[in-house]
Amino acid sequence: MDLAHELHDLVRTLDKWAEKILRPEGLTYNQYVALVILSQHPGITGRLLAKSLGVTEAAGSGIVKVLLTKDFVTNHAAIGSGNRRELHITPAGQEKTDRCGHLLGHSLDDNARAIGLDPSGLAATVRSLHDEVRTVRHPGEHADPAP
Repeated sequence: MDLAHELHDLVRTLDKWAEKILRPEGLTYNQYVALVILSQHPGITGRLLAKSLGVTEAAGSGIVKVLLTKDFVTNHAAIGSGNRRELHITPAGQEKTDRCGHLLGHSLDDNARAIGLDPSGLAATVRSLHDEVRTVRHPGEHADPAP
C-alpha cells in the first residue's frame, strides 16, 4: 500500500462527495471554500483568495464573479486604497456558508470513529505529515539524519 496514493485517493473521494452535496445548493466546493475563507478573513483581495484556494488568479476571478452574481460577496475599494479591491461576504453569503457547512457536517470524524480512530489524533498526525511535506529540503536530505 502506498501512503501518497491512499491520501490522494481519499482527498479525491472527499472532494467528489462535497461536490455532490453542494450541487443542489448551487455551489461548487471551491466556491464554498471561498465563502468560508471570506467569512474568516473579511476584506482580503482576489489575489490572496486565489492563492488560499490553490487556484490561478484567473480561476479565482471566475469564482468571485459567480459569488458576486449570487450576491454572496461584495467587491469594493476601501477609501484611499486606489485600485485595490476588497472582498466581503454578505449576509446571504454567510447564510449559505452556514447551511452548506451544516450539510457537509462532520461525517469524516464519524467515519474515523466507526473504525476505531480518534479524529483529533488523526488530524494532528495528518497536520504533522503535511507540515513535514511542506518543509523545503534538498534531495536526499532527511529530517533526522542517521548518526
